[in-house]
Amino acid sequence: MNNSEQFDFIAYFEGHRRVSGWFSDPFGKVRRHFCGDFFGTVQPDGSLELDETLNYSDGMQERRVWMVSVSDAGEFSATSDSLVGDAKGTITGNTLRFQYVMNVQIDPKTNWTLSMNDAMFLQPDGSLHNVTHVKKFGVRIGTVSTQYFKGDAKAKDDIGATSECAENGEAELKQVANL
Repeated sequence: MNNSEQFDFIAYFEGHRRVSGWFSDPFGKVRRHFCGDFFGTVQPDGSLELDETLNYSDGMQERRVWMVSVSDAGEFSATSDSLVGDAKGTITGNTLRFQYVMNVQIDPKTNWTLSMNDAMFLQPDGSLHNVTHVKKFGVRIGTVSTQYFKGDAKAKDDIGATSECAENGEAELKQVANL
């Protein structure tokens, strides 16, 4: 793979992106499937407002809005209402590595504060893959594996509150879990 190609996060996420992925426990067993939509709008200052909606196979939905900036030197910074502090990282070639602490809704009555260590890899074919190592109290509790791809030209108001991928996610989760 050619790592000299620079990953332009702002350009990649401008417009509509679809996402699909899963959370696996420390032993590799898939526990939860999700899919959703990202809508990126470049702001006058060059930063990106990234509106994220994730639909989970258990029926839960999360929505957050990120404000992302990337310096000319590849320094990545993001804020969101679900973050504790800022997300910070660096883009080198086709790879973005960043860390953050996030409040995550585990079920309708429970939120956990989790430490995330992300690595995004832009592939030569234009697909984007993300691996997130998740820790609670310093102990790794699992891994999130995510794939991003270009969505159709729908506006975010045209995407329903429950995505069809979430409706199909339970069957997909059972199929993956049986591997």
